[in-house]
Amino acid sequence: MFRQAADGNSPRQVKTSFALQFLHRIVGLDYLNFGIWRDDDPLDVAGLRGAQERLVARLLDLLPTGVSSVLDVGCGTGVISERLTALGYDVEGLSPDPYHGRLYAERLPERRFHLGRLQEFEPDRRYDLLFLCESAQYVWLEQFFEAVRRCLAPGGSVLLCDCFTVESDRGKPGSGHPLDEFLTRAAAAGLVLEVNEDVTPSVLPTLHLGQAMVDRFGRGILSLLREASTLRFPRLAGAAWRLARPLTRRLDRLDRLLDPEAFASTRCYRVMRFRSVSSR
Repeated sequence: MFRQAADGNSPRQVKTSFALQFLHRIVGLDYLNFGIWRDDDPLDVAGLRGAQERLVARLLDLLPTGVSSVLDVGCGTGVISERLTALGYDVEGLSPDPYHGRLYAERLPERRFHLGRLQEFEPDRRYDLLFLCESAQYVWLEQFFEAVRRCLAPGGSVLLCDCFTVESDRGKPGSGHPLDEFLTRAAAAGLVLEVNEDVTPSVLPTLHLGQAMVDRFGRGILSLLREASTLRFPRLAGAAWRLARPLTRRLDRLDRLLDPEAFASTRCYRVMRFRSVSSR
């Protein structure tokens, strides 16, 4: 079902994300997407759940007609696959995270789950719809549309939501493919853009909440450990804190990535639907 991975440094079977496990197991989130917020939503986990549900509902509203089979790419906890199954679609999940595979088997034991990355996936069938909820950015752009070609049935559709970088963000660290290049490659691959919604302002509260969580859980735990080590093991406290510096730098980098103002100036968040018009 999978081609040999092209890069030895990134084995497709070992892609466990502890950050996503934290969001699911500790924070209690089933959806792992940004969400679409309203002005009256509380800036807390309950507000995030409502915003996430709103984004998924918008994606479900955009499901094209005539679809039977769906590949949920980057299926996460399987909750979207569960929603699609309840609507009568023939759904399969794909993710390179073994943790997602366990959750998928528990939630949807009758559905097929494929452990691996889209860029190496060799399907034994074609799908009417590829559904990507914030997973397109993790597929190399040079291989994304070739993978779409292998998986998509003639006349099929691609429905996605994701972050994209804009022209001014070229060369800077951040998540998302360059929007202009993504659209150019999509057109060259025979995909017609049918829906293109920029919902960037509506996702920014997720970043505000993310910064608050990094400060509370990340820096809060580090501060607590520092105080405890200083009190209990004063002679070792300095060495222990030096060992924690890499984690501190990671938290600083994450805080910068979650900066809402920087996001709004260099990136965007889009909901898009493409239809294939190429003959294969």
